[in-house]
Amino acid sequence: MTKPSQQVLNRIAIGNYLISTAGSLTPNADPLSVAQAILLAHDASELVLAGLAASIGATPKDKHKTFLMDYVNAIEEKKPLGIKLFFNELNEARIAFKHLGIPPNTTHFYDCVVKARKHLDEACRACLGQSLEEVGLEALIEDDAARNRYSQAKTLHQQGNFRESLESLGIAFRQALNATPFAFVVSVGEPETEAALHLLGCGVDPSTFMSLQEFLPSVDFGDAIKWNLRDRGHAANWTRENVDYCLAATLKIILQVQHAQFGAHAIPFQYVFEDVLTANTDGVVLNSEKGGIHRALSFLQPSRKAVGELNKGQQIAGHVTPAYESDSSYKWQKTFLETANILVVSQPKGDSLGEIEPDTDIIVRADLVELSYRVRDDPDTRERYPHLFPEAADDSGG
Repeated sequence: MTKPSQQVLNRIAIGNYLISTAGSLTPNADPLSVAQAILLAHDASELVLAGLAASIGATPKDKHKTFLMDYVNAIEEKKPLGIKLFFNELNEARIAFKHLGIPPNTTHFYDCVVKARKHLDEACRACLGQSLEEVGLEALIEDDAARNRYSQAKTLHQQGNFRESLESLGIAFRQALNATPFAFVVSVGEPETEAALHLLGCGVDPSTFMSLQEFLPSVDFGDAIKWNLRDRGHAANWTRENVDYCLAATLKIILQVQHAQFGAHAIPFQYVFEDVLTANTDGVVLNSEKGGIHRALSFLQPSRKAVGELNKGQQIAGHVTPAYESDSSYKWQKTFLETANILVVSQPKGDSLGEIEPDTDIIVRADLVELSYRVRDDPDTRERYPHLFPEAADDSGG
């Protein structure tokens, strides 16, 4: 079968999304609730069947008259499925309620959403060679990279590769967030209450968001993945049930936030700026120390070694944490800049460093350097914060 276009898949996915959000009713349901279900089942079915008709070239006879039954008839002519009777009844019940004010027969139509989904699934299998569920709501993810990563996560999950599935899912979440106002608000893999409150305005359930974040690895803007083994990043959490939950939760949140309008969010310093240390004397020793998860494992004895030296005026850059070290055991605590006797530099860079291992921090005596900062000069920062680069405006005549 020829693969349908993205536009066709979008129509089917939107219809699938609408019908999958409907609740279940019982034969005792009130007529208005059943009528609401009929309207939803009708509109969702029309979207799906319009996409399926297009996918097999089943064009309604009158192109200017394309209602639900026109799509049903066009599909039935090419592929007799036996779905015409149900959708005709559904359509007549809708017309009776919407145009004539006649309430539906509740005992006959209370489960119309379930029946509609069953018939739509049959039509999908006949027209596309796959179930309605397999079309996937991920077709509605607008960012191409995020959509592809999400599909990869589903495939890995089906193969039983649960850790790898969560890693792809974390990257998909990161890439989708990058195209929203929440790019710097949400840190993937970090269950932060403040981030949950920001997303609440888009209808994201805080509990779902926090639970999802507990299962995902940390993913930075370069798509680098980190698991915190001693917290929640371990094999006991990498199960089919948990990944099922994460796939559904991630998709729902992405669809809720991807059209979010810009809102004012204060950006943390480290996302836009980097600290700069300038030696105020010759012979400033740069000691390395393993950071990240290595520091979190408090039972490991820290070790340091000299990896470079700064002469007066030379610099290194990174993210600085002011710290106080009281003895020679290499144990330090975060403190205020005014009381710090060492500066811990994470993600360090500078000509004086050479090559250092990943997750390595640099330790510098605070009294031997001057601390300043500068804008992170990368394409993303330039695009989001052009006012921080006045020379670019000057060059363009602005």
